[in-house]
Amino acid sequence: MLKAVCGPDYSLIKVVDGAEGKCVCELAVTQELTNVRGMLHGGTTALLVDSISTMALLTKTDNIPGVSVNMNISYIKSAPLGSEIVVNAQTLHVGRKLAFLTVDITNKVDGSLIAQGTHTKYVGQTKS
Repeated sequence: MLKAVCGPDYSLIKVVDGAEGKCVCELAVTQELTNVRGMLHGGTTALLVDSISTMALLTKTDNIPGVSVNMNISYIKSAPLGSEIVVNAQTLHVGRKLAFLTVDITNKVDGSLIAQGTHTKYVGQTKS
């Protein structure tokens, strides 16, 4: 299911927990996911916020992934090559037209916050 949401092969991501409105994943920071300094790339972080929050949303909306309206990401701490990270996404609210989600990306070993994101998605159905 994760591959269907994200597109490319994301077999490096392991779903470790989930419930209605929630999705928790773990992954190791590999070379492919880093920038030229060997740290988790900002674009990878944005992709994780987008994809994993959508996974959390899918547990609430009968497989309606919606369309992104806004994403905001605060990059707080770096995650070097080889580190293990946890992506914890939660659905805050799903209304008639919009869904509001939040994502915390933390270091698996010490729990320190690496990045925090918010994601707003349009989930309303238009009438034809």
